Amino acid sequence: MRTVSAAAARIAHRSSGRLRLRLPQRRHDLPFFLALYEALSAAPEIDEVTINPATGSVLLWFDPVHEAALPSALSRTGLLLLDEDQLHPEHAERHLFHVSLNDMRIVVFLIMTTLSIHQLLKGQLLAPALTMLLYVVDLAVGMRLERDAAAGHGAEPAAAADTAGAD
Repeated sequence: MRTVSAAAARIAHRSSGRLRLRLPQRRHDLPFFLALYEALSAAPEIDEVTINPATGSVLLWFDPVHEAALPSALSRTGLLLLDEDQLHPEHAERHLFHVSLNDMRIVVFLIMTTLSIHQLLKGQLLAPALTMLLYVVDLAVGMRLERDAAAGHGAEPAAAADTAGAD
């Protein structure tokens, strides 16, 4: 049987109760990911583990109460090498997908705004300009909602409404 050595990992995404690790140098290394799965599944701090050797990622679900114990659980495996700074949420690479999606939305927003202004200058007030302006507003609202969700602000108003309804 082959000995499995430790691999450098980086935090690709982190939210309350959820952590995604990337190990790009171990992509397609099934024995490594199986050993990592077994080690992480045995950790009492971790509720669920999902591995994807094809993409080189590990997804962990845990109770946010145990978040402080997560670094020791990851280091106990002996299979992960994490920079200590990465284990703090403010240093994690958060929401890379949301950031790239919002970057694309910003580009589309600017293009649609420019096209709307162009149509308005041509005197096309109803169909093209109004339609494009509605798309611009929709994009702006979508970007705001994505940003708030990525920052974790989406749950606060709902929780406040539930509290107010209980009175």
